[in-house]
Amino acid sequence: MTDPLPATRLPTTPLPVTDTRVGQSRRRGPRDLPRFALLLLLALLFLAPLYWMVSTSFKPEADTIAVPVQWIPAHPTVDNYREILTSPDGNILRWAWNSLFTSLAFTAAHLTVCVLAAYAFARMSFPGRDAWFWFVLSSMMVPGIVTLIPTYIMMIQLNWIDTFHALIWPGVAGAFGVFLLRQFFVGIPRELEEAARLDGANHLQVLWFVILPLSLPALATLAVFSFMASWNNYVWPLFVVHGDLQTLPVGINSFSSRYTTDYGKLMAGTAIAAVPVLVAYLLAQRYLEQGIAVTGLKE
Repeated sequence: MTDPLPATRLPTTPLPVTDTRVGQSRRRGPRDLPRFALLLLLALLFLAPLYWMVSTSFKPEADTIAVPVQWIPAHPTVDNYREILTSPDGNILRWAWNSLFTSLAFTAAHLTVCVLAAYAFARMSFPGRDAWFWFVLSSMMVPGIVTLIPTYIMMIQLNWIDTFHALIWPGVAGAFGVFLLRQFFVGIPRELEEAARLDGANHLQVLWFVILPLSLPALATLAVFSFMASWNNYVWPLFVVHGDLQTLPVGINSFSSRYTTDYGKLMAGTAIAAVPVLVAYLLAQRYLEQGIAVTGLKE
């Protein structure tokens, strides 16, 4: 072991900061005030619709359209929540269950398909692999509305209208998920895969025991995006399911008719619909940030 540095040789004055960027990041001065003010303004702009939704959901019906606008409820009430949750004519719990079941099933199927496709593009060799990958990526440039009518006709031919199949299976094979996972799988060292192959593992075992445990950030990111896309989907469920199979976004729209809109109930239903998405984000927040950051740095 080497002797510790004698006390007489220790520096008595602080070392100068040679990296100017580090020095600036440690000191907050008046020059940062405009940047903080801009960030605060942007934050308020993004939070204003959310605040308005929650505020309106606690107002009596007469106050929701009052002029001037009441940003803070003058007579706060929970009647809007009580009525949509307990009304015998209301089906919000049924709509919420339909949305939750559809979103979870879609997320599981979407992850399965994207994982298998991404592993094939990242780790397996077959003729035309790169050409097929770019062909899959090119489908991201096709707007979803273009495939709406052909997919609807396909659902009719399969007799899937007014079934959960029509809500779950279309869109399961998504190019974005394949691209996201493929970029992450490429960055995992091949030595780990080769060691597993020497132990006799096949491709599925390598994927399950080596690749997936190291890809939790990317999987969590894709899971949150898939859940949010299915939970917030409005146009497709509006076409393919009716009655008791309606999802929450479509059902909430029933609070608004051609001539009248019950803004209090509409905002209360919207606030309830936002809760599962916020919970999903909070649960996967750590992995979500890692997945976006790491995947964005890979080639």
